[in-house]
Formats: sequence, structure tokens, C-alpha cells
Amino acid sequence: MTNVSDTGTVLIVDDEPRNLRLLRDNLSGWGFEIAAATNGLRAIQLAKEVAPDLILLDVKMEGIDGFETCRRLKADPATSDIPVIFMTASTEMNADKVKGLNLGAVEFLLKPFQSEELLARVRVQTKLRQLMKSLAAQVEERVAAEAALQKLTHELERRVAARTAELERALEELTQAQAHMATVIGAAQTVAGEVVLDRVLDRLLRITLEHAGAERCVLVLAREGGLFVEASITRDRPDAVRLGLATPVEADEQLAVTVIQGVARTKESVFIQDTRGEPGLAGDRYLGASGPRSILCMAMMHQGELTGVLYVEREAVPHPYTPTQLETLRLLASQAAVAVKVALLYAALRRSNEQLETEVARQTEELRRTNERLTLELTERERAELARAALQEEIIRVQKERLAELSTPLIPITERIMVMPLIGTIDASRAQQALEAALNAVHGNRTDVVIIDVTGVTIIDSAVATTLMATAAALRLLGATTVITGLRPELAQTLVSLEIDLSTVVTRGTLRSGIDYALRQVR
Repeated sequence: MTNVSDTGTVLIVDDEPRNLRLLRDNLSGWGFEIAAATNGLRAIQLAKEVAPDLILLDVKMEGIDGFETCRRLKADPATSDIPVIFMTASTEMNADKVKGLNLGAVEFLLKPFQSEELLARVRVQTKLRQLMKSLAAQVEERVAAEAALQKLTHELERRVAARTAELERALEELTQAQAHMATVIGAAQTVAGEVVLDRVLDRLLRITLEHAGAERCVLVLAREGGLFVEASITRDRPDAVRLGLATPVEADEQLAVTVIQGVARTKESVFIQDTRGEPGLAGDRYLGASGPRSILCMAMMHQGELTGVLYVEREAVPHPYTPTQLETLRLLASQAAVAVKVALLYAALRRSNEQLETEVARQTEELRRTNERLTLELTERERAELARAALQEEIIRVQKERLAELSTPLIPITERIMVMPLIGTIDASRAQQALEAALNAVHGNRTDVVIIDVTGVTIIDSAVATTLMATAAALRLLGATTVITGLRPELAQTLVSLEIDLSTVVTRGTLRSGIDYALRQVR
């Protein structure tokens, strides 16, 4: 919570140097920082530069007067919330006060004023100003914290959604791969079900020869040192698969070596419908001697690595392989590679599943920690809200206490004489406060004379007058004399019309004459 001091910065605006010095000396002696201006335009400029906590503004000034200065200050967003207290020595106090309050002023002081009253009003307004600043700062901090929390929440949700989508895609890809693998294994179960290499090659070549309608099928495996012919089968002897040949491709004169080497180099399958239309094959010694051929040469790939080449050859015919036939043969070639390295594939799948489970566990733990952080942050927000509500209640309580003090001020003249000036409209509640304040002061300070000055009172009704008489009677019981001063003709007429008996109290026309009377009494 931001600390609020009893001082602050006050801007004094008065075209009389003597008044400026007097106010500056008083307020600076009480710890306030002072800025001064001798005209309205300079006051407006200083208010923007200094941003004071309070402006004491004289009504009558040369150039633009205090009212116009106040109007301009309140019209500018940069200075509109600075409290203004008008100061005037004008006899038209009530009219000036109404006009000033309508322009946005918070107080109206009549010159000359008591130093204690000035200090009390200035302290109340500067403290209220600082409290409002503190509250505004806390609101801004809360808004910033909520925005940061919302941004963090959105970012977290975005990351969780992205990671969830990524995991779902990975799981879907894995599922599709497993489904595809199951389909492939089911389609060529006789090949994939074998773990002995010779049996794999035997069954693979028989199935390929049957589905390709070929004259000859040859299986070439990639090993360290190059490409080697491992098995072959021909249509004229379909039951005799030659296995374990281990012949280098370059040494076999019954193969299109150029095509096999090209597929091994590019790792791309090749289908040539008629070798006579391929100028790049003109130098191949086998194709040049054997005549036109239709060749399908498929790369056997496993995880991006060349396992071998499946070579299929037949005489050139008008009808090429259909896409379905080509896809089936490529599938068989893939299964040949899978069968050779099936153990490695399952090991890789197990590692992939373990990594996936580990990642899911990590993400779950991260979400749990994030939820804990969010819960903690929400708890902190609730605490901040409770603190703000408590601060607001405290501000209202302090304001009520300050207003109660200002509504019934007691000013000591001497140790035995006190003055209670009453200003404005006095209702029953305020009259009761005056009674209590006067009784407490007399009882606590042993006061002999209490002067109740009603110069500033506008209206007195029967209930208020009765309470004032009760106050005088109660003071008399405590041994103090009550003097009522400042009764104007209209107030006197009101009291007479209400048949209020004033014979038990002392009345004087002015506060000064009442003080003179009190001084004589105590002497």
C-alpha cells in the first residue's frame, strides 16, 4: 500500500505579494512545498508543470480572475482533478461561494482566515488528493497485473493448444503408419512373416514374378563394397530360385547394369516401357545385345536407407503396367526391405512410443504447474481486492471524521475562552454535534466562556434554536457562560418568531464584541 503523508505541494495564486508571503511562510513552516503565481495565466502554466496537490486561488485578480482561472483549470484534463480552494475578502461571500463551487472548487475561505483553519483545510485536501493518487496508482497496477495475467493465460493456452495439436498429429501419423504397416504386412504376409533371409528372398521373387507377369526377376542387395546379385528367378523355371549368388552387379552380363546403378544412386524407382526410346541406355551392353525390353527397377528403401534393388524384366509389350500393378510391386519391394530390418523397425517403434509417453508426462506435469500458478495468482488478486476495499472504507471513515471536525471547530482564544464559529446551514444533526463538541471542550479544558458565533449561519429552525439553548443551559451547568455573537436582523427575527427565550444567554452583535465581553468576564 502506498504511504500517504500529511504534507504535499500547494500552488498559491494571489496578485498581492503580501498575501503570497504570508501564505508561503505559514504553509512552508508546516512542511508543505510551495509554488506561487501572481496571475491566472501563470497559475495555469505552473499547475501543468508542478502538478500540485492543492491550489489556493484568490478570487479578485487583475487579468483573468480566479473564477476564469478555475474554469480553465477544470477544462484541461491535465489539471482538472487538482482540488481548488478559493480565497476572497469580498462582501458577497455567498454568491461567490456558489459560483466557485459550481466551477468545481472544494472549499471557500474568507480573508482574513485563522492559521489553524487554513492548515486544517489544506491538510484535509492534500491528504485526500494523495489518497486518490494512491488509489489510482493501485488501480493502474491492478489493471496492468490483470492484463499481464490475461496475456500469460492466452500465451499458455496457445502453447498448450499448439503442443496438443502437435501431439495429436504425431499420434495420428503414428497410427496411420501402424495401420499402413498392418495393411502392407497383411498384403504380403508370406514375405513379412519370414525372418530367414533366404526364405524372404525366395518367396519375394516368386510373388513378384507372378504379379509382374515378368520373364525374369533379380534381387540386388546393397552391402558394404557395392551392389550384389543375391537371387534370381525366370519364367521358364519358376520353381527354381537361385539364392546366395553374391555376384557383383558389374560382373553380371544378363542385367541392365546402367539402370540398376542409376536407381541405387538416385534411390528412385524407374519404369521403362520400351528401352528403345531411351537414348541414355544406348551404351548398355546387355540392352544393346538383347533387343527391346520393358524394365521395372524398384529401390528397396527402409527409413531413407537403400536396402537393395528389385529388378523386373519382360519383353516390350503394347500394354504397360497399370498404376495399381506398379503400386503393388513397389509395395512388395518395400516389404522386402521391411522384412530384412523388421527387428530394427520394431525397436524404433518402441523407442518412439517411449518418447511419446515421456513427452505426454512432461506436458501433463507442465499443465499441473501452470494450473497451480494460475490458482496462486487468482488468490493474490482476491487479496488485492480485499485490501483495496479495506483502504476505501478507511478513506471514507477518515473523511467522515475530518468533516465532523470541520463542521464544529473549536478555536481557543485563551486558556479560559473558546470560540465555536458556525457556518452555513445548521440542521439538527450538526447542532447536536456542536452541543457535544462544546460540552467536551468545557469539561476537558475547564473553559469559563464559550462564544458561539453564528455570523456565517444562513438558516436556523426551531429544532436548531432549541438545541442551541440546550447547549447554553448545559454549559451553564458545567460552570461556563455562553455568548452568542453575529446575530443578524433576519436571524433575530427568526428566533423571535419561534418564541425562543434568549434571556438566559449573553448576545453580542459581533464576534469582536463577544470576545471583549469574555475577556472582561475572565479578568
